[in-house]
Amino acid sequence: METPPTHRPSDDIFATTRWTMVLNAGRPGVPQAGAALTDLCQTYWYPLYAYVRHRGHAPHDAEDLTQGFFEKLLRLESLATVSPEKGKFRAFLLASMKNFLTEVWHKASAQRRDVRLTIPLDAEAAETRYANEPAETLTPERLFDRQWALTLLDAVLRRLAADYEKQNKGKLFQALKFAITGEKNALPYRDLAAQLSISEEALRVTIARLRKSYRRVLEEEIAHTVANQAEAKEELQALRRILSET
Repeated sequence: METPPTHRPSDDIFATTRWTMVLNAGRPGVPQAGAALTDLCQTYWYPLYAYVRHRGHAPHDAEDLTQGFFEKLLRLESLATVSPEKGKFRAFLLASMKNFLTEVWHKASAQRRDVRLTIPLDAEAAETRYANEPAETLTPERLFDRQWALTLLDAVLRRLAADYEKQNKGKLFQALKFAITGEKNALPYRDLAAQLSISEEALRVTIARLRKSYRRVLEEEIAHTVANQAEAKEELQALRRILSET
């Protein structure tokens, strides 16, 4: 999937992003920290699951460990030492899981877990995905980063698809998403334009608008996982590097 050049998002956006809310947990005026963290975890749980599996844990144990990790995390217990001015969610999440796995793991069963605080995991789907991972050529950390990048880009695609559906342009999005996913278009622009009942010039304009929307949503998704402009730039560079290595 392509990661096109992005314009710098406004500094104002970082004041209300989900990760910034979490970093400011407990401060006046930021009561949404728990919901913001839950939303982030629901989006990015699979990269952690794949990491735990690649560390050698069996499927059931990996699910239980991942759930146990989220049970602790969603109480905001692991955020006390994270500075609001520093700390990307991607790096924080992986470091926190590493620390969690090194702790003494007693026989904490699913029955002892407070299910109200955990993230709903589709273990069967996760195992299907994990079976197709190039795990033999990647370290657990690189596998985590790879899945993080793919999950982020998938979130961008889902947001764009939903936006187009709201405008009753869902079929148009499906026909043109090759322009942002890097897939090869099976039809020449002239034939595709005829299929969509628009001119070739209108098709090119529509694709340009889609790519612009893609850049905007990509910026916003990255912004939700960092605390400032500098970190957003670093994460975009990291995203490109990770995808180039896979």
